[in-house]
Amino acid sequence: MPMNKLTLTASRKVISLAEEQALREKTSISAMFSNFILAKSRLNNKKHSRRSIGPLTKSLTGIVKLPDDFNEKEFMSDVFAEKYGLDK
Repeated sequence: MPMNKLTLTASRKVISLAEEQALREKTSISAMFSNFILAKSRLNNKKHSRRSIGPLTKSLTGIVKLPDDFNEKEFMSDVFAEKYGLDK
């Protein structure tokens, strides 16, 4: 694929961080930028191409009624505490 030149502007700190990261990863800042943009694009495409809900899942929707004051975070905290033997 032919490459084109792109000039970016960033603070000296950001540029320094990018240079350090590129050294650690043994790559170039251009390659890091390209990989970042491609990854973001793939994530956006996944968000827009959600699969439809399967028939089994659809048929189970709404069969469990939870109290109005149900606290999901507290419930999950209790589940994990019990599973891993943690004190609350």
